[in-house]
Amino acid sequence: MHLAQGDLALAAHLFEEVEPRFRRMLPAKHISFAALTSERALLAQARGEMDRAVALADRAVALAEADPQAREVLERCLVRRSALVLQMRRLEAAASDAARAVAIETERIDPGLRSCHAGRAYLALGRALSARGQSGDAKAAFASALQHLESTLGEALPLKHAVVA
Repeated sequence: MHLAQGDLALAAHLFEEVEPRFRRMLPAKHISFAALTSERALLAQARGEMDRAVALADRAVALAEADPQAREVLERCLVRRSALVLQMRRLEAAASDAARAVAIETERIDPGLRSCHAGRAYLALGRALSARGQSGDAKAAFASALQHLESTLGEALPLKHAVVA
């Protein structure tokens, strides 16, 4: 929450407090470590420490991949890493991570159901494809994102007009 609000110092402090607690209470390969590492990657990205952010994002993905029951966390880690590498103009990596996140989500949910996680994965894919100049594929991904997000988060989405445009 503090990270999202831009309070990077407090977010960093809280990460430093929670990690030792996790280490005392949880098994070494618990999925919470992947989630925490992914959050630390976001913090590094917000600080402009892009190389560190990528290293942490890579570690978060690896930790999530190690637990076959952690598909939802893996999907989130991939979406976050996709946004990070897209910011760095690593377009192939961004599209690959986003496509993988979409595949995980479409496999994880029942056909015909909507998921905000799938919506975010499709949105990441649309952004990566758009950056690669694949406007037709990007438009299809954005349309899928809109269907999932509108169905799960509501029609008054601030991004609705940005996705359709």
